[in-house]
Amino acid sequence: MKLSRSTAGATAIILGALLASSLVPLGAAAAPLPVPDGSAADSAAASCWEVKQNAPSAPSGLYWLVTPQLGAPQQFYCDQETSGGGWVLVGRGREGWSQSDEGQGTAAQVRGTVTGTGAFTPRQLSSEVIGQLLNGGRVDALSEGIRLRRATNTAGTAWQEATFKYSSPRDAWSWMFDNEQRVGAWTIGGASGSGGQTSGFGSGSDQNRIETYTGSSIGYRAGFGFGGSARGTADAASFIWAPNTSTGSPRPFTQVYLRPRLTSSIFSAIPDAGTPAYAQPGVAESAALPTVWGLTGIGGGSNPEGSVEAGAFAESNGIVYVGGNFLRVQRNSAGTGQVAQPFLAAFNVNTGEWISSFRPVINKQVKAITALPNGTIAIGGYFDTVNGQTARGFAVLNPTTGATDTRINTALINTLSGGVPFVRSLDVQGDWLYLGGSFTHLTGGTAASQVYSRGAARVSVTNGTPDRSWNPEFNGTVMSLDASSQGDRVYFAGFFSQSKQTAAVKGAVITTNGADVVPWNIQFSHVANYQQAVKEVGSKVWIGGSEHMLHSYDRASLVRETSNIGKSGGDFQAIASDGEVVYAGCHCYYTNYFGAVNWPNVGSQWTQADKISSAGAWDNATGRYVPAFSPTVSQRAGAGAWSLFVDSTGTTWFGGDYSASVTASGASQWSGGFVRFRHNDATAPTTPAGLTVKANASGDALTWTGSTDARGPVTYQVLRNDRVVATTSSLSIVLQSAPAGTRYFVRAADGAGNWSASTGVAVASANPPANPATTLIAAGSDWKYAYDATDPAAGWQSPAFDTSAWSTGAAPLGYGHGTLGTTLVAPPAPAVKPIVSYYSKEFTVADPGAFSAVTLTSRADDGVVIYVNGVEVARRNIDAGAVGFGTYANLAVSAANAVANPFTVSVPSSAFVAGRNVISAEVHANYRSTPSVSFELTAVGTVAQAAAKIAPPAKSTTGTPQTDDVVVEEPVDSEVDPPSADTGGAVTDAPAPPVVTPAPPAEPAEPPAPSPTVDE
Repeated sequence: MKLSRSTAGATAIILGALLASSLVPLGAAAAPLPVPDGSAADSAAASCWEVKQNAPSAPSGLYWLVTPQLGAPQQFYCDQETSGGGWVLVGRGREGWSQSDEGQGTAAQVRGTVTGTGAFTPRQLSSEVIGQLLNGGRVDALSEGIRLRRATNTAGTAWQEATFKYSSPRDAWSWMFDNEQRVGAWTIGGASGSGGQTSGFGSGSDQNRIETYTGSSIGYRAGFGFGGSARGTADAASFIWAPNTSTGSPRPFTQVYLRPRLTSSIFSAIPDAGTPAYAQPGVAESAALPTVWGLTGIGGGSNPEGSVEAGAFAESNGIVYVGGNFLRVQRNSAGTGQVAQPFLAAFNVNTGEWISSFRPVINKQVKAITALPNGTIAIGGYFDTVNGQTARGFAVLNPTTGATDTRINTALINTLSGGVPFVRSLDVQGDWLYLGGSFTHLTGGTAASQVYSRGAARVSVTNGTPDRSWNPEFNGTVMSLDASSQGDRVYFAGFFSQSKQTAAVKGAVITTNGADVVPWNIQFSHVANYQQAVKEVGSKVWIGGSEHMLHSYDRASLVRETSNIGKSGGDFQAIASDGEVVYAGCHCYYTNYFGAVNWPNVGSQWTQADKISSAGAWDNATGRYVPAFSPTVSQRAGAGAWSLFVDSTGTTWFGGDYSASVTASGASQWSGGFVRFRHNDATAPTTPAGLTVKANASGDALTWTGSTDARGPVTYQVLRNDRVVATTSSLSIVLQSAPAGTRYFVRAADGAGNWSASTGVAVASANPPANPATTLIAAGSDWKYAYDATDPAAGWQSPAFDTSAWSTGAAPLGYGHGTLGTTLVAPPAPAVKPIVSYYSKEFTVADPGAFSAVTLTSRADDGVVIYVNGVEVARRNIDAGAVGFGTYANLAVSAANAVANPFTVSVPSSAFVAGRNVISAEVHANYRSTPSVSFELTAVGTVAQAAAKIAPPAKSTTGTPQTDDVVVEEPVDSEVDPPSADTGGAVTDAPAPPVVTPAPPAEPAEPPAPSPTVDE
């Protein structure tokens, strides 16, 4: 038959409708707006609880939820049976739960496979999404607290219910439970009580206890474990895991539920002007940028506290200089491109590429770097020679070649015992370069004789002449200094206890005029041991150091404003800022207690307890910890971050002994000494405009002009009255006819969770006459489906076939897409991943003669065969001839193109019968490892009066068995969706693989498949 291309306008309308999942009988006149029962996007409820109140008989399953903070409707799994129902699933898994606020996996994975062996790998909603489900409400205010459903035998046939509440503050969700958050009332199985900490509480030492500690005995696998007397097995199919049968506190398969009792009363009327824009708080992204180059090798010194690969950063003219205790630079863990370049190297600020022209020769590690006004680079450290010349602890270098620049010839002397001068910190302010470390005298510039300045000094940025009139005279080593941008003072942290004869215990504020001490009473967390980092940011001064403390002080009064204690782990040792967010590094890897002031007993004064992993972020305005920055990193010796730096592009660099990090795809990568984190997208898209609403025969048709966003494409959220009811990538959409006076708005959303301001209001007019069409199967409908290790019985397409044993799920169905109603889960090993999935949908037609035809709209991802009442009516991307369980599609189609290019089939009304009818379909993959497969189909009956508008039938010329009266519109484009490695749920479209014969994969039990090919 002849194939004709769809118009772009028609494709956009269909795509918008599919994404919105909100098309209902098109011919219906305006009806009351739907009750929020969660059955579709336009009837999304505020919570699983509201679903249960509005539909008391609602079974457990997937429901659409939306809150003002969630923004657009999304699907979640609701338990509607336990204890009155209304529970939303926020995570499930066995051992290996993430303690990061990023969660683990995708929301589709959380809702798609909720139990069974296929759910053992933990999948957790992010803390951000959980907060949105609570609509910003406090976690400690949940009336039922947190609910756990845990398996109590290895077969997964017996279960235990547990709930617990917090007695310590818990405003926002955190997946970090292995800490000192205090527990209030709890029930675990048949036991109940109160008290304990989230790291371990309950009754006895068996299954009526919850243990979340992540020690070595349990292989550092986080989870909701039983007590020490309980036991599990390491079997892949065991619902209670332990590394061996003798290990206590095993990890049972667990589901985590919350029950926010929210109703649609949380929504407020939108004013005529629309909604304001919303942008995410600015902070570094938790996902690391890809490693381009890194550092390797240890040059000298084995103490992990300080002798780390990357210990200093500075930027000048688009180049980032990295100093430390390394020997070589290389591209990856295999040593690709390895070059000897010890202690100091240069990298492009934009790309991370190593700059091979900068080649200084230094004999020991570099601990401090700063750019001078004349463009040169000043370095400090433990070195003795630079480029073959004596340079004890300090030198100035050419920024391009690394050659020594002799215009500043400052030399350091240390007359104390040991006699080795070194510099730990450098900063420039005005006409002065400030130096801090261990030394007593300096020469240089016009100073022919030694100038006494102990522990800290300043020299001219022009010629290096020391300032004789400025000498803080510290009685111990300076570890960090920061010259105020206001020019009036310099801050110091270190091992000293006085400046001249004035007390200055471990931290000091020294005036730039006279080097006088400004009184500063630092409140230490344990004993006044040492401080290692200090930084002025706006009106605050941040200082951190021994006994796990990081405090902020008011600049004017030097009174403490906020406090933090890191536990377990170690001290804070580096601070940097972009002016709004403060980053602090430590060798702490568990919990940051915001508000705590003492160590090791953090007491009960803290108000936040959140995961920290070698470095954290704090909002400078409020001083509060920002848990949204929650990276996953590994380190060679656990030294933590010893240097932090925010470059001119907003990227934050973490330096230490980093060995691995996790990227945006969820994959772990090698990291050589340092890791880079891009600043998040904290800018909303531009506002769409020109919204119009016209009631026509199809419903309320909305159109608008588009928005732009600096980081990528946007989608559009359509608001009706007080909430979002549909999402589309098109600039138009048709919704169910609504009563006259219904109010509409449109706003743009980007992939980072930012929303533009909305358009002003557009109001629906009176409804037109009913459209001459009736929807028989709507988008998002429930389908019976089978995705098993074997094919269904013969005749599965027939209306008489019994599908009661098949699963049920909402369309779209498949895997590898971002907007699925149901995620298919392959049968567990040793079964081979199926290449075919089967679908069936029954519906009722009162009088087929009332229709001239029924239009089916579907997608080919990768290939599909469609049947009406057991008779094939269309196939797409499937070769002619018999079709079976081993038949491959003849084309690989990407997830995006499958959705963007639906095809339509016009089936004569004679194919249907009065009463029960069945449409069936089988979807075939082009190759077994394809990352995406999906199915969706809508059916619309057109009444007789519109018969003249239906395209005349055309005979098939393809050899494919089809009804002669069927007309198919061809998708606009197809594109190969290639095989890819597992990326933790991410799907990536990449260039097509080479065409090979035979095609993937080689499996003796089945014939070879056709190679992925491009539809031309």
